Amino acid sequence: MLVKKGESIEKSVYKFLRKAVYSGYFQPGERLVEASLAERLNVSRTPLREAIKRLETEGLVETIPNKGAAVLKS
Repeated sequence: MLVKKGESIEKSVYKFLRKAVYSGYFQPGERLVEASLAERLNVSRTPLREAIKRLETEGLVETIPNKGAAVLKS
């Protein structure tokens, strides 16, 4: 994943995921699997989790304990 100079990894991951949700790449109800996303984006799970939390505060994803995150709307 390309990270702009001066931008945190978490912010880059957040922007990527947000764009993917709004563009319809991730469909409503689709699970966001941390391990797969972290590998695909070449980042650790920590910035990925932070980005998902941020998307949750915006109402784009829902985190279900012991299940992971799922897209609510696009």
